[in-house]
Amino acid sequence: MTAVTLNQSVASELPVWRVRRELAFAGLVTGVVAAVLLVVGPAPGDAAAHLYRTLLVQHGVLVWDNYWYAGDYPLSSYSLLYYLPAAVVGNLPLVFAAAVGSTVLFASVALREWGSAAFWPCRVFGVLAAAPLFTGLYSYSLGFAAMLGTLKALQVRRTVVAFLLAALTVGFSPLAFAFLVLILGAVFLANRRTSKRTLLIGAGLVAVAGVQVTALVVFPSGNGVYPFHPVDFGAILGLCVLGVLVGRRARLAAPLVAFYTLWGLGSVIVFLVPSPLGDNWTRLAAFAFPLMLLTASLSGFRPRRLVALALAVSFAYNVTPYLLLIPYRLDNRPASASFWQPAIAFLRHHLQPGFRVEVVPTAAHWESYWIPKAGFPLARGWYRQTDEVDNSVLYSSHLDAASYRRWLRSAAVEYVLLASTQLDWDGGPREAKVIQSRSSGLTLAFRSSNWRIYRLSNPTPLVTGPGRARVIAVGHTTIRMDFSASGRYLLRTHYSPYWSVRGPGCVRPGPARLTWLQVDRPGSLALSVASSAEGFLDGLTSRHRGAC
Repeated sequence: MTAVTLNQSVASELPVWRVRRELAFAGLVTGVVAAVLLVVGPAPGDAAAHLYRTLLVQHGVLVWDNYWYAGDYPLSSYSLLYYLPAAVVGNLPLVFAAAVGSTVLFASVALREWGSAAFWPCRVFGVLAAAPLFTGLYSYSLGFAAMLGTLKALQVRRTVVAFLLAALTVGFSPLAFAFLVLILGAVFLANRRTSKRTLLIGAGLVAVAGVQVTALVVFPSGNGVYPFHPVDFGAILGLCVLGVLVGRRARLAAPLVAFYTLWGLGSVIVFLVPSPLGDNWTRLAAFAFPLMLLTASLSGFRPRRLVALALAVSFAYNVTPYLLLIPYRLDNRPASASFWQPAIAFLRHHLQPGFRVEVVPTAAHWESYWIPKAGFPLARGWYRQTDEVDNSVLYSSHLDAASYRRWLRSAAVEYVLLASTQLDWDGGPREAKVIQSRSSGLTLAFRSSNWRIYRLSNPTPLVTGPGRARVIAVGHTTIRMDFSASGRYLLRTHYSPYWSVRGPGCVRPGPARLTWLQVDRPGSLALSVASSAEGFLDGLTSRHRGAC
């Protein structure tokens, strides 16, 4: 996996027919396991978020969306490219192909670099590569396949193809691109040679990374931070130390040893410096066991006790996260429209246009798909980095009724939905407990077999100011309002420099990343952000057009 420079003596060890057979077998293993997960497995964990963003692209909403997190940039904040092909061919076919492709690419790189020592690691990799059909890491899985394609192209010295695949990697998943840089850094460290080609590859990676950086600057999302759990940090460090100890005496394991070294050092930095990366840095551990098995194979499975320990630890760390997720995947009802129908029917009859909806997060966060798909803006969504910053009070161990009501008013929430299903372990039960307490200040407005819906008395609307402000409609990219008096109004939606104003007024940044509206005279006013296929270009050319 970490090799770019081919070891000719190892490559010549295997006949072509044997390599092709192993590639086909490993790919078949992935295909079978993925098919079984699709047929009998639970709904993938992050599928709701990917389905919603795919829905946005299908409706031409590329730049801005009002239905998540008080307004955000749905593509630049997560994946610039993944949802474009997903909108055409569908998420599951795309991820299925990415899983099989990842296995074939990994096996091709590993067999060419390490020969027969890679047989069983490739087969085990084939089983684990089907995991996105369980975890729901859709965009990352496609980025991971593009990353492995980049490594393969570099291994066979197709530099131009490698640059194109590297661009796709960062477009599909910036996290996969970070791992690409990590792996190539390990190759450089193992080879310890600087050539013109090395410098060219480095310059190409910087240029490709510049595309993502530019997107974040042009469409700032305020991603915040993603926590790096100390348990995961300790596990990754232990895994890396074991990898170095197992592979340090094996001549052909130098790239793997360098990889473990850089991954461990990178873990220290990511743990100490808060960033949107956080615990995502551990995702390479999804293949910890086949990598350790490859390292052990190259070392001749000696010393035996150390190898046994390393294999046991890597296997446990590979499997345990999946086992821990199983209790949260047992109830598949929230994945179906019928589960949400009673709550959506209630909202259609009672929710006013000037308010949002809060759903106590379910285990797989299907509220982030079904509620906005039905046309109701959510107070939150499903992007932990944003949630941890914008709604940090909901993750506090000291959440009480008073602070919860303040949050509801700051987010312009009128109704809170509580489903009778497994809730997100991080904050969900605590929020549900506050809602159902006598001091919550909420009244029960609806009850069914699957739902309890609560209403906040005298909720704070989306727009407040010196006069009466009425929200007529809220769409994905538009907000239409009517004002009885001139003056400055607070719009509880994130400010964007791409707001276009139609009517007597203008916008400027407000407190907590919200938006001030300056209304010049009574009447109607509409805010919009360019959508459609030309949305990105429209957004750039119209920047600050609605600013005061």
